[in-house]
Amino acid sequence: MSVFRYHFNHPRFLFFYQLSLIGLFALFFTGCEDIPRDNPLDPRNPNSIREHKVLVEAFVNTSNPFNYNEVALEALDSLVSYNSEQMIIVEYHRNSRDYSDPYHLPENDALYQSYLSIYGGISGMPDVFFDVQGARVQGASTVANSFRRFSNALSGLLNQNSEYALEIHYEKNGNLIRPKITLAKLGTTDGQDLQIRAILIAQIDNSFLKRVVRDYSSLTVATLPHGRYDSFNLPGLTIREPQQPHALVAVVSDRSGLVIYQSEIQLIQ
Repeated sequence: MSVFRYHFNHPRFLFFYQLSLIGLFALFFTGCEDIPRDNPLDPRNPNSIREHKVLVEAFVNTSNPFNYNEVALEALDSLVSYNSEQMIIVEYHRNSRDYSDPYHLPENDALYQSYLSIYGGISGMPDVFFDVQGARVQGASTVANSFRRFSNALSGLLNQNSEYALEIHYEKNGNLIRPKITLAKLGTTDGQDLQIRAILIAQIDNSFLKRVVRDYSSLTVATLPHGRYDSFNLPGLTIREPQQPHALVAVVSDRSGLVIYQSEIQLIQ
């Protein structure tokens, strides 16, 4: 029998070998508790971030026989084809003095006036806001010119990070959608005085009415603790065109709704 083989099978050696393994495993698992979380998607990681999605809100009236609103919507459609992962478009239809829009909602007027409060109150359609205060482009002439203006407005807002992680869930009961928004504040500080908004959009047709706002609801959050996910049930939304495809957009902002922190979109099945 080999001396080495006898040595490694000796009972005394085996006892000390097993004892050493136990100590090694204890040291390993104790040390793991002190290893900082480095998963960038874990909200408990203080360095966790998400890519910010730009919310583009277009106020339009497509009943106007002059096609400026359609020009703006076509240009936005081209813009999102190049930046589909970094922007979300919604279109609010409003009545004008001379033309009633069938997709007008009274709430759209109130929202528009709140946006005008930071831009000097000059109204007109089409009127497009990028993250509300990020940029504003009013009017349209040609698709090419509008695309250039929208691209310039968007470019300064792309490739930004957000300290909010946003997920959209919902329950569907007939034509009623009950949004459930899951939200996490990343980083090392809590979120304060927030508004969560759920926007129901419909694809009425494949030309200019692809993202028509049909209903929306909101709630406010006084404090959102950082480093964890919390879920919020928002008031229900009504589907008015059940035969058309719909999507749900969620937006987290400051309480006024004028400072956009993050946006997300989810198709409704």
